[in-house]
Amino acid sequence: MVDNSSTLIVDKQLLESCLQCPICFEYFTIPIYQCDSGHSICDRCSQRTQKCPSCREPIGRKLRNYHLEQQLYQCEYTCQFSGCNERVKLSGRLEHEEECRHNPNFQCLLTNCKWKGQLDSLLTHLNSKHKIPHYDITGNTAEYSSRLRSSSLPPTAGCVKLLHTFYLAEDQTCTILTYIFMDSMKNLFYPQFRTLGKSPAKFNLKIWNTDSDENDEIVIAGMAKTAKSSLDEEREKKQCVALDLESLINRFAFQDKVERGHKLLHYRLTIEQKEV
Repeated sequence: MVDNSSTLIVDKQLLESCLQCPICFEYFTIPIYQCDSGHSICDRCSQRTQKCPSCREPIGRKLRNYHLEQQLYQCEYTCQFSGCNERVKLSGRLEHEEECRHNPNFQCLLTNCKWKGQLDSLLTHLNSKHKIPHYDITGNTAEYSSRLRSSSLPPTAGCVKLLHTFYLAEDQTCTILTYIFMDSMKNLFYPQFRTLGKSPAKFNLKIWNTDSDENDEIVIAGMAKTAKSSLDEEREKKQCVALDLESLINRFAFQDKVERGHKLLHYRLTIEQKEV
């Protein structure tokens, strides 16, 4: 007969060691693999070693420790970054840390910039260091134009960089980096967007000729990814829309009324879903 009045005494330090990989000493994440003798190892380390550090038995990537994985769903974890008071399930530790606003390892989105810092500092960095204009918008829609080229010159590579903070309903805000890359060598037009928040945000980008009475337009719908996603990699892996640059210019460009001889493209960016 079990004595229900008995108390389970747990060695906290020993319990924590059981939840840590014996190679990298980081807390386990799912999936967890084990050797034939039952010693566990994290997913990342299982890709770097072929022998168990405890018994030197071979480690395959087919034998999972499902029991230990279940324990991760029960354990809570306090974020390691200073200033963050969130408690998350140990199974979701890496996902939280990658997006945590207090993570000091966010990299600048722009090519060849070595800046690293917290997500909350990225907006200031882009505005002050890279001189990207920042506009506050009431509502979910912003309109802007970009100069393309002189009418007497061939198209040149260029990039539109803008920051908009949309003040939405219920005191919600969403800050979007617009990064439109025009590659004259490949004759391609890449509209790219990043949210400087924790969650992606849906957007619509409309392009049309404001001088024309025709209702001709192009609308691009997509998802503004978080600042962790590389702009260069997105283009290289063809994960964003790519349009024919010259066709776009011929179809939608109009003359700049302020600077004669230059052409413009006009955009309307609409955020369809506020951040959660």
